[in-house]
Amino acid sequence: MPIREPSFRIGCGRYLQEAGILNSLGDEVIRLGHAPLIVGGKTALHLTRDTIERSVSTICQHYRIEIHTGTCNEEDAMAFAELATRESFDVIVGVGGGVMMDFAKMIAHFASLPIINVPTSSATCAAYTPLSVMYTKEGRTKGSFHHKREVNAVLADTAIISTQPAKLLLAGGFDAMAKYLEIKQRYSAESKDCPLGLDYAYILSKRSYEVLCDKMDTCLIDMQNQVFSDDVEQVIFTTIAATGVISGIARGSNQCALAHKFYEITRVLYSESAKPYLHGEIVGVGLLLQNHFNGECERNDALLSWMRENGMPCSITDVGVARTEESLNEYYTRICGSSAINKNDAEECARFSESLHYLWALA
Repeated sequence: MPIREPSFRIGCGRYLQEAGILNSLGDEVIRLGHAPLIVGGKTALHLTRDTIERSVSTICQHYRIEIHTGTCNEEDAMAFAELATRESFDVIVGVGGGVMMDFAKMIAHFASLPIINVPTSSATCAAYTPLSVMYTKEGRTKGSFHHKREVNAVLADTAIISTQPAKLLLAGGFDAMAKYLEIKQRYSAESKDCPLGLDYAYILSKRSYEVLCDKMDTCLIDMQNQVFSDDVEQVIFTTIAATGVISGIARGSNQCALAHKFYEITRVLYSESAKPYLHGEIVGVGLLLQNHFNGECERNDALLSWMRENGMPCSITDVGVARTEESLNEYYTRICGSSAINKNDAEECARFSESLHYLWALA
């Protein structure tokens, strides 16, 4: 696959992860400016507003907290950027889940301001990685926007993130697992034309995959019991920071294969019925397709177990996709010829068709 981003944007300026780290938000703001515009989701701000105000109000005389309940779209991001410019805010702070993290980065982009992200879940690596997944205001996917600057700081407060529902943790786990399984679709250690850095992305993604498979069950139990164990810390770190590093090293190459193409097409074809489902939930269903295509269906046993035990979607109908010959053909046509499947390779297309039929048959 071609390189989508020429630069290696390997990290954010500062990544801080520990219980209670949100109390340091004011100190992080002062490193970058003096007047933060804080934008977050409704639930996220309900969880964090008191701590944020205590931390920021003692240091910053000028700040503002706003709620955003829409998608990550250009129109709304530009409106917030204009607000920041008009009222002399000089730092953007995003608070919430993956959509909010991406949206805050877009505000910072349009306003040409530094960005601090405060994730309240580990459902994606969006808080860390320097790209935004874009949508229309109605929720249709528009692709990814690669930022030229990295995120300035991430404050991952594990006391807050540990309160997230199990499905959010698993959604982040599935998204992180996809990095390894999707790179694996194309990557070969013997390849002589492998893009620079992809071998490191592969090694790191393999390690992340192993950590998540090994620690996810224990992490789910510990979170349910409000125990901030080392396993909880490591799983959160893996889904946010490590996965963000992998994305930056891969530079957009070979890391968006079948699982994420299934996600993208689902958002395009079934934007309304798929709207209630998280990015990682739909990617998780796509992983069932990915594993079959990779010849590793046995990996789906653990995935299906996690999905069913935690009330997550585990088939196409669960994410609003009609189980029809028409829908199957639509996915086949749209994915063949994309970056995921080479339409000129008859064997690859035939194998992909078999994998689609496998996914369509799952109840």
